Amino acid sequence: MAADLMAVIWMYTFGPWLDQSSRLTATTTLGGHHVIVLACAAAAFLMLAGLALLTEGFTKTTTKLTLATNAACVVSVVALAGLIAFVLVALLARVVFGKLRP
Repeated sequence: MAADLMAVIWMYTFGPWLDQSSRLTATTTLGGHHVIVLACAAAAFLMLAGLALLTEGFTKTTTKLTLATNAACVVSVVALAGLIAFVLVALLARVVFGKLRP
């Protein structure tokens, strides 16, 4: 939930810049679609927050609430997929190229 909220704030603040800055930063917005990422992250956060209340902190659940929780998690992963890919590319570049500054 915290990552979804962070994605909403980042996409609202820096979304257009991430779209237009470079192809690498456009990865975080799923190819230049920051509004879609913002909407998915907001929907996932709201769904998970509502489900947390209904399931008493995800401790008591029913079949329908479990399905809704799984759907909210899928939406959350879709919203955060670009950020995850960007972080993995940055880590891979660090491993391959080593220290970039003297």
